[in-house]
Amino acid sequence: MKYISSISKNVFCGVLSLFFALNVSAQSDDPIVLTINGKDVPRSEFEYAFNKNGSVEDAVEKKSVDEYVEMFVNYRLKVEAALDAHMDTLSSFKKEFLTYRDMQLTPYMVDEFFIDSVAHSLYDDAVKRLDGKDLLRPRHIVFSLASDATEEQRQAVFARADSVYNMLKAGGDFARLAHEYSDDKMSAATGGLLPWIGPGSMPQSFEDAAYQLKAGEYSAPVLTKFGYHIIKMDERKQFEPYDKLRDQIIKNLKQQGIEEASAEYRIQKLVGQSHGKLTREEVLDSVRDAHIADDANLRYLIKEYYDGLLFFEVSKQNVFDPASADDKNLDAYFKANKSKYVWAEPRFVGRVLRAKNDKVLKEAKKVVKANLDNDDLKSLLKEKFNKDSITVQLSDRLVVEKGKSKLVDALVFKEGKLPESKMCPAAGYVGKKQKKPLSYMDVRAEVLSDYQDLLEQQWVEGLRKKYVVVKHEDALRTVNAH
Repeated sequence: MKYISSISKNVFCGVLSLFFALNVSAQSDDPIVLTINGKDVPRSEFEYAFNKNGSVEDAVEKKSVDEYVEMFVNYRLKVEAALDAHMDTLSSFKKEFLTYRDMQLTPYMVDEFFIDSVAHSLYDDAVKRLDGKDLLRPRHIVFSLASDATEEQRQAVFARADSVYNMLKAGGDFARLAHEYSDDKMSAATGGLLPWIGPGSMPQSFEDAAYQLKAGEYSAPVLTKFGYHIIKMDERKQFEPYDKLRDQIIKNLKQQGIEEASAEYRIQKLVGQSHGKLTREEVLDSVRDAHIADDANLRYLIKEYYDGLLFFEVSKQNVFDPASADDKNLDAYFKANKSKYVWAEPRFVGRVLRAKNDKVLKEAKKVVKANLDNDDLKSLLKEKFNKDSITVQLSDRLVVEKGKSKLVDALVFKEGKLPESKMCPAAGYVGKKQKKPLSYMDVRAEVLSDYQDLLEQQWVEGLRKKYVVVKHEDALRTVNAH
């Protein structure tokens, strides 16, 4: 297949510099609004982020430019921290980023000539298979016959088919009879209608009989490996010319990923033409560099994802993971801020058990009470009670208010009926009702969120001291006002 490239060779012969090291020059029509750690932020980039966040209904609180500046600076300071930690060199980061980057650049590499060639090739194959014959749109009524059917069974199935055939000859409606008698329930739902077919689409005996029919005619029962078919011809037509079918063929190809395939074909062609001088990544770097100068949305969309991956990873390492694993400080934070965590009504704190009978329930409760702080409590129960069959079921640690669990309501709050369980009808609990949280574990999600906020605040304060931030007030006043 002949390949025609719409990208000139000189695009790929220049210096392939990483986009994210590019400094966008301050121009009179795109002034610098911020300088963060020595890196300039042009107004267009700030506006992209500000307007995008402000347009997401209910996703973020709408803020003024001054308020958003602080959010933006904090975000970019974290990205700078990630870059200083060389997180952009991690293979996991590179892989995820390049996957996303490739998705954004694929539309620029789609080869319409390639797609049209594939479509034309499919059309030519269809013409060859038809060999001048019509396309057919038949209906059928099927009477299934097993491959190992006896002669007596075959005769019985034929008798059924012949009976329906006689109904048709007496003026019966084909679609109604198909719906009522056909063993092909899928086509029966549409009156026996089949898709357009051509040579090789159906068993030979079916095909031979179908091609003998004119539109509106039907056949006597025809035997195939599936059984007996009564065939009616709905339509038949000559295959239409390529120009008339091209759009539909290409639409179908696009649904199957032809655009991505054509882009990859084009990329590999360019790699091959470079005789080993360019890698796939370098080709796409060049495509990116060829378009980002004139397409701000593409430029900032790619940068947004690049920065976002770094932001997530550095936040995970500095805030989310440390906080989640720091039970000692979570407990200390809770004790120092108890007044923040109150409940409007009592809650059950503990575990619920179900057992095979009351005797097993009593034994299981003793084990649970003695091992409440054991992370392997469920394994202990499995070893003692559930080796061969399940005789005890244990919930995770619960913090539940009235009305949130029918089981807890019945056992603890004495309201409602105990839910039935055939396997484990006996039910009990280990725990108590509490008017307020007594441990950070009772409100762990809330404490964790607040503690993460504290760690983030402390982290940002350190970043503000470490990195220099310059606000260009005159330029900031022109945001969305030029």
